[in-house]
Amino acid sequence: MPKEIAIKTKEGTYYKCTHCGDEFFWNTHKKFTYCKCKKIWVDGCEDYIRIGGKEEDRKVIKK
Repeated sequence: MPKEIAIKTKEGTYYKCTHCGDEFFWNTHKKFTYCKCKKIWVDGCEDYIRIGGKEEDRKVIKK
């Protein structure tokens, strides 16, 4: 799947990779999105959110 980065200007919850530093907004509009190093991924919309990868490879950021 192609890699797409979510828009970083929205307020809310983000998930940040602790390895490469990529940040994803929780709502990726149903696009399966990997970080640069492929340690974590996010897939979400208004109805659900799925986060992949090890818990120690990501942290939650509130903006």
